Amino acid sequence: MKAIKNINKKPTVLKVDKNLDNYLNKGLFKEKIDKANEVLKSIGLPKFSK
Repeated sequence: MKAIKNINKKPTVLKVDKNLDNYLNKGLFKEKIDKANEVLKSIGLPKFSK
């Protein structure tokens, strides 16, 4: 039998834990954080239909 795909499935939006901001000041993975921020500024977030 064929599996039925759920076509009407909407993407799940998760909330970001604010405790993660503590790691920004510690300098962990600074290069990766800078690169991610640069990509977000240049490309932006994907558009989701409501």
